Amino acid sequence: MASEGGSDLEAIGAAVGHLDLLDAVQSASAELSNHKSVADVAQAALTKAIELTKSSVAFLALADDDAEGKRVFSMADDPNRALPEDAIERILDTTAALAAPMTNATWDGMAGIGAPAIRSTCAQSLQVSGRSLGMIGVASPSGYTAVQQKTFAILANQVAAAIAVAQLGERRQAMIDALVNLRADLDRSERQRLINEERAMSAERVERAHEAAVDALLAVSRHARSGHGLADFYRLLTRSIAELVAAEKVVFWKLDDEGKLQPIPGAYGVDNQFMAGLRPVPCAPDSDDVASRVVFHDLMFRAARTDDSSDFRYVLDTLGVRNAVAVPWRAGDQRLGQVAAYDSRRVEGFSREDTWVLQKAGLAAGLVWQLKYAERDLKRTAERLEKVDAARQMLLKNVSTAVDRARKRFAGDLHDDALQKLTAVELQLQRLREPNGDSAALLSEAQSLLNETEEALRRLLFEVRPPALEVPGGFLETIDERIRMLRSLTGAAVELQLDLPEDLSYEYRSMLFRQLSEAIANVEKHASATRVTVCLQVHEGGIRGLVQDNGRGFVVADQDRLPGHLGLLALNERALLAGGWNKITSEPGLGTSVEFWLPLTESKV
Repeated sequence: MASEGGSDLEAIGAAVGHLDLLDAVQSASAELSNHKSVADVAQAALTKAIELTKSSVAFLALADDDAEGKRVFSMADDPNRALPEDAIERILDTTAALAAPMTNATWDGMAGIGAPAIRSTCAQSLQVSGRSLGMIGVASPSGYTAVQQKTFAILANQVAAAIAVAQLGERRQAMIDALVNLRADLDRSERQRLINEERAMSAERVERAHEAAVDALLAVSRHARSGHGLADFYRLLTRSIAELVAAEKVVFWKLDDEGKLQPIPGAYGVDNQFMAGLRPVPCAPDSDDVASRVVFHDLMFRAARTDDSSDFRYVLDTLGVRNAVAVPWRAGDQRLGQVAAYDSRRVEGFSREDTWVLQKAGLAAGLVWQLKYAERDLKRTAERLEKVDAARQMLLKNVSTAVDRARKRFAGDLHDDALQKLTAVELQLQRLREPNGDSAALLSEAQSLLNETEEALRRLLFEVRPPALEVPGGFLETIDERIRMLRSLTGAAVELQLDLPEDLSYEYRSMLFRQLSEAIANVEKHASATRVTVCLQVHEGGIRGLVQDNGRGFVVADQDRLPGHLGLLALNERALLAGGWNKITSEPGLGTSVEFWLPLTESKV
């Protein structure tokens, strides 16, 4: 009885073990079905093979679709005990040779494979629908029981099915990708066909627009050479442009000096009623309205009442037209205004090519318009040059007069000052011979007169040729000396402001000193001033001078008739001959201001 009971327990235990093993195989099959890619299925299969068969190493080889190679996967229960790839290759080759005639193969004695711990290998072919996908195998230091072999065989079948499903999924995805790529290629081909068709149509439109633009340029050239004035040129040009763009009206809008666009009268197709409805349009570079964007930002404006967008409907309503196109009218960088065409005679309205034709015509017309104005300005310039040349001839004639005038003034100053004082000294010396004369007083008075004569002669020589003017750095010293004389003679408070370059040529320094000294001499002789301002500074490429006093002043219009004011005429002549200017401002009782400017061009050493 005990023996029979022990057998029953063993049977029950074996049955329970088999059920657990079947559950493990079922769990492994379910897990394999969760993987979508072949690589994931292979890795999961190797893991389950090691777990179910208690193996050390598991390996799997799959034949490639082209049957010329294989994909090999391997795994070890311990990464440190993993087999090298060449050892796995030898196991696969040996297993394939032994297992070829049978479904399953198990053997011992794997000596010479480089892994002495492995003594037994079990391999199973992966078969699906009579097609071999590859092989799966395991290896361990001990042999395999019949149950382990049967379990491994069941797992191999599940692995084969999972791999087949994964391969089908991968092939299906590859086909889907191929179809998607094919559809994308077809879409690209269709888009390219449409693009090529549009390019062909665009090329045809561009060619027609180019021909029309050439006709526009020829029309501009033909009308420009006709010899007519601007009004006739404009009338003929607008007619030609209207024919080229099939417009009922063509108008040039001119930008005036106040920054407003004015329609030029005489345009093609425009009657007085239409012109009366057009008002000047403000236009500025920093404005965002349509006119400003066309003129200053090169907007190619095109609008029609049939457009879906109503952004520019107000423009059409203001003009009272069905459609419109406008482009900038310019000559180089100069913005002249805009060229506009209204009410197309075509059903489809104005095209983009029409804007190109208008643009070319506008550019050419701008150059012709600029040329016409340039001819007018050239004529005016020639007239001004003739006047300037006549004035220069008069100035050249006045050079000798100015020299004679300077000599007379020099002689007058010498006669009225130094010579008279010397005559007075001579009279004093003659009185010394009188017996009753006061010799000491006479000698003292004569000495004083001689000192004044010496000072007058020194001042006269200083004005003729200052000794320090030619010495480097002597220009400022010369000016300081002249200011000292001004203070000595008038007792006026003098404010001096100097800002001069150091590399002025002698000729320029001499001319500048003569101009300044002449203005100061006028203050000394006529102003009776108590305050004087003298200023020399660099200004706009030249030297600006100012001599201003608070003296008695005079009427500037009468300066030619005033005695002793010939120096003021010399100031004007000297400045004009040097290419500069001179300005005199004065009123009786309000002082006098003499301002001049001499250019620095080629005046430096």
